[in-house]
Amino acid sequence: MQRKIVIRGGHVITMDPARSTYENGVVVCEGSRIASVGADTGEAHADAEIIDASGCVVMPGLVNAHTHLYAMFGRSLSFDQLFPQWLATQKGIIAQFTREDFALCIEAAIVLNLRCGNTSVLDNLAVAAATGNDFYSTALDIAARYHVGYTLARGYTDQLNAPDYIETLPVIEKLMRELIERYHGSADGRLRISPSPMLPWALSNEGYRLTRRLADEYKLGIHMHTAESSDYAVMLQKAFGSPSNLKPYADGGCLGPDVQLLGCSFLTAEELVEVARTGTRIIFDPSSGMNIGLGGPPTLGVINNGHPSAIATNGMASAGGQDLFRAMQNLIGLARLEKGGPQALSTQRVLELATIEGATALGIGNEVGSLEPGKRADVICVDQQQAYSAPAIDVSASLVFSTTGHDVRDVVANGHVVVRDKILRAGDEKEIMARATARARTLVKGLATAA
Repeated sequence: MQRKIVIRGGHVITMDPARSTYENGVVVCEGSRIASVGADTGEAHADAEIIDASGCVVMPGLVNAHTHLYAMFGRSLSFDQLFPQWLATQKGIIAQFTREDFALCIEAAIVLNLRCGNTSVLDNLAVAAATGNDFYSTALDIAARYHVGYTLARGYTDQLNAPDYIETLPVIEKLMRELIERYHGSADGRLRISPSPMLPWALSNEGYRLTRRLADEYKLGIHMHTAESSDYAVMLQKAFGSPSNLKPYADGGCLGPDVQLLGCSFLTAEELVEVARTGTRIIFDPSSGMNIGLGGPPTLGVINNGHPSAIATNGMASAGGQDLFRAMQNLIGLARLEKGGPQALSTQRVLELATIEGATALGIGNEVGSLEPGKRADVICVDQQQAYSAPAIDVSASLVFSTTGHDVRDVVANGHVVVRDKILRAGDEKEIMARATARARTLVKGLATAA
């Protein structure tokens, strides 16, 4: 019998084109899809699992547009370090990973995302070349088991990087094709692959052209970091004879509506104009940028450039967690400081960045990001009756300014109840985190020994 879940009694925010809301609404999920959304008429559903959402906001699962799940073990270590030290610490932990370490790290981080209400996650990974596709396949298999919508942005470089991370272009093409043909669109459409030049100076012009060919052939998004610090321009000058953060992308055909750029703190005004002209999407990661002091792009210039944007947590080692509610609050605060007033950015728009607009920016807005019949059954219930959020009269303001990921009570991912009453159903959360903590302590000791 097909699974049926009925979520009723909550304040439903659909994020559909009309931005419909229902103060006493009901969402009916059948199998992996939403069957209906509307006002609750009290209809009986004897054959369904009923979730009473009274006192909750019922909304689309959140879209975390960029993270690094393998940073879970080092999440608390680097916040007082300068960026070069920060990077060395995190890479030193990852370098010690066995396949089992990596699997545990990814599983713990996926659990964290689900507990925060993030049912769609883009994970940017780059591991040592010697592991081939083994670690990447492990991450994809774990994501499928938890029913999360998971995009693996598989990172690669062929120059000016640590030798153990460099791959030749024939190897990159071979391994990318293997991943794409095995996983892209699998697990009931929940798994996706994106090519990801990992450092803008560390891929040759031929590598960028390969990236574009793969994206066009398989109809993939391209996902990249850019302009995260002033050092980028120095390295780009060395690699390509120009300090421009966009020139390698433009020369390789890697700008456009199917491209997402993260970072962008040091893009020039002219480069931001080029981003807008090409329709390239920009992803905001305000929590990470604030925490490690690298900043972010001019928020209002991007928000108003006519193209969809997205919001992200970035990895735990820079964001501290995977809380998109906190990222929303940080983004709106930064935008209002930038302009100097509450009219700079609305709570409604920030919620859109974390749901339907973010999904659209990633090219998955036809599947997720809103509660509409036929879309994926990705639904979260967010408790609004606690002392630190009640009374939630203006619901969007409460979600942005008073809510955190801790308030996510129930999570439905692709029609599966993976979290119910803040308890993970898909695994033993306490046991997973206990193992992760023990293993992380061992790896930190190894880091000290290597130093």
